[in-house]
Amino acid sequence: MKTASRILGSAAFHAGREVQDSPVYGAERRGAPMMAFTRIATEPILERGAIEAPHLVVVADDTLLDDPAASPLTGCDRSTTLLLNSARDVGEHAGRTIRHDLTGLALRTTQTVVSLSTALGVAACRLVGLSLDDALRGVEDELSHSLGPERLERNRVLAREVYRLGEGWAALSLSEQEVPLFPQAVKLHEPVLDSPLRSTPNVVALANTPERHTGNWRQFRPILQKDGCNGCWLCFVWCPEAAITLDENEYPMVDYDVCKGCLLCAHECPTHAFRVEREVRA
Repeated sequence: MKTASRILGSAAFHAGREVQDSPVYGAERRGAPMMAFTRIATEPILERGAIEAPHLVVVADDTLLDDPAASPLTGCDRSTTLLLNSARDVGEHAGRTIRHDLTGLALRTTQTVVSLSTALGVAACRLVGLSLDDALRGVEDELSHSLGPERLERNRVLAREVYRLGEGWAALSLSEQEVPLFPQAVKLHEPVLDSPLRSTPNVVALANTPERHTGNWRQFRPILQKDGCNGCWLCFVWCPEAAITLDENEYPMVDYDVCKGCLLCAHECPTHAFRVEREVRA
């Protein structure tokens, strides 16, 4: 989402707009819910921080709609457009909802889910009325320093596909915002300073991830094929959430309530005993 936000902001900058984007990703835990805010205007932008009444909300993972900690619809009203990346019908938002499986499109076009950033950013460009040329320049700005020529060209192809997909999408409604249907879930407050003895984490205390249900973050599921496992325990050692335990025969088991889908187990497995499947929720 950070990269998608920057693609949108860069594209708007090339179109001659005033731009501001700011991501919020807390402790930077891989797979954790995060958000990014992008403001676009024709005059200097004096406000900073979270956008309380958005005209457009882009949700990359439909499971976040029911996550009270993420609350992606906070501040939305009937004039808000929701762009939802989803392969399933999750109902309608009270405003306008545009739903498409951009993850599937990204995988088919570039063979990697990382390019979902391009799809989301260019789709947002289309909805706010930016041209394809400006959207492509935004993609170049954000990806050319990290991708080789072949992968960058695949992202350009994906950008054109997404922009063409949006031909039937009407532009955003920029009418005066109404009373939000989803008010701020948690009031912002000033943090207080505690002594180190109270505020420093206790490294021997029990983990709290089962209470957080980090399995809701997962978009891809690692599945262990026991016939390929040599019992080296590397997946057990590497798992950052202690989602992998050992059964009575000392073979790994994955707890999918806790597994956040970081896929370190599949990456580190020397025998490639993990199969990776896209998460499907009914």
